Amino acid sequence: MSKVCVVSTSDRIYFQLCQSIFSMNGIAFQINSTMDSMYNAFGTFEIYVSKEDEERAMDLLEKNEDTADS
Repeated sequence: MSKVCVVSTSDRIYFQLCQSIFSMNGIAFQINSTMDSMYNAFGTFEIYVSKEDEERAMDLLEKNEDTADS
């Protein structure tokens, strides 16, 4: 199964929100953190989904961003 990165951010709250969105919508994901554990100021949080779920995941993120602006 091929994985693609759909989220790469240094914002911990946005990262957790994305995980929640994917979990609530049944999208399996894997996370990777290169965030420095001592300072939490360097690095990124990444979320990977299967290639088959990429479009749906991106649509869900876009839909969430649109409702946040409303």
